[in-house]
Amino acid sequence: MKFDEYNEKLKQIDQLIKHANTGTPKELAKQLRVSERTVRRFIEQLRIKNKSIRFCRKTKSYVIEN
Repeated sequence: MKFDEYNEKLKQIDQLIKHANTGTPKELAKQLRVSERTVRRFIEQLRIKNKSIRFCRKTKSYVIEN
């Protein structure tokens, strides 16, 4: 994956998380056309950037904690 493509997908995931609309890791991977493992790497990168992200089982989406 090229750097520009990587950053674009990272921004896309960040926006989906802000709207609590990511779906499960499997659904998000399918939507982005990447593997589930890659989705988890993206989430980890966002966490490193001082984002407190967790998966909410109730909404079945990643969310930003307060």
